[in-house]
Order: sequence, then C-alpha cells, then structure tokens
Amino acid sequence: MNRVTHRLVMPLAVVTAVGMIVVWFPFSTLLSQRTQMNAVSQQIALLHQQGHVLQVQQKALSTAQATEELARQEYQLVQPGQRLIQVLNNGDGTAGDPGDSPLASPLGTSGVTSGSQHSVHHGAGFWSRVVHTLEFWR
Repeated sequence: MNRVTHRLVMPLAVVTAVGMIVVWFPFSTLLSQRTQMNAVSQQIALLHQQGHVLQVQQKALSTAQATEELARQEYQLVQPGQRLIQVLNNGDGTAGDPGDSPLASPLGTSGVTSGSQHSVHHGAGFWSRVVHTLEFWR
C-alpha cells in the first residue's frame, strides 16, 4: 500500500504543479493588466472632465468684456487714455506705505532682528555697521 501511495503522489504533485503554473501565471498577468487598464481609464475620464472645464472657460473668455477684465486683473492693462493706479498693502492686507514695513533680512530669515544683535552694532561706527550689513557677501 505504501508503494501505491508513492506512485500516485509523485505524478499527482507534478500534475498539480504544472496546472498551477499554467493557470496562475496568465491569471496574474490578466489581473495586473486589468488593474492598469482601470487606472488608465480613470486618468482618461479625469482628462475628459478637465477638457470640458477648459472648454467652458474658453467660451466664457471669448467675449470682449471678459477679455478686457482679464487684461485689467491679470496683466494690469488699461484702455488708451486711462491710467493704472495700484494701492499697495502691508503684509496684513491693509493699505499703507510700504516704507513702514520692516526690512527683509538678506539671509532669508524673518525681517525682525533680535535686540541683542541690534544693540551690539548700534553704538559701533559707520563703517563697522556697513561691513556688518554687507556681511552676507562673504
């Protein structure tokens, strides 16, 4: 009986392995291709939606009034004989003189210097303050 079992087990294992290879590899490839096709289909749908939005925007901007508004708002263009006046604002969104704003640091840090740095160079001579101001050139 033991011999019969050994004779059946080996061919059965080989047939099972071959069957798994034949079935599994094409099936996994089909699954991965299906997933890729779904992703591409979603991207195509998104592009169609964006194209529709752009067509609506094109129709909205095709009028002379819309073109003039866009030229004024985005490019600061005015009609011949008109003048453009810009009101600058402070960092907090309120209108004001930009000269009242603190100076930006040349090192790219915040525009406010610490009190200790300011006090050290406050009493120094003119040239030492100039050298300290241009220190970032080194």
